[in-house]
Amino acid sequence: MRSPSYKYYFFLHFEWAVLAAALILMALIDPSAERASFCIIDKFGFTFCPGCGLGRSVALLFRGEVTASVSMHPAGILAAPILLARIMSIIKRNNNLTKEMK
Repeated sequence: MRSPSYKYYFFLHFEWAVLAAALILMALIDPSAERASFCIIDKFGFTFCPGCGLGRSVALLFRGEVTASVSMHPAGILAAPILLARIMSIIKRNNNLTKEMK
């Protein structure tokens, strides 16, 4: 039997690794710090961005400040569990694929 290719490992691990890294980075940011924005909508000069504050909202949620999290961005309280659920579903899929290969 041939060993799996790099593409196969990329397929198995890229998405969950990126989502986990994003969730960890959002949890570690300082929500009160004023930093340069990476928002593309902000770079084009628009004043309204539906996603602005989402990362800080998740950071506040991880710190247990639920009220502040909801006031920063209401979707932040939904984003963290959705990302965690997606990571877990990918890991479950990977385990099933690995079992099928054996």
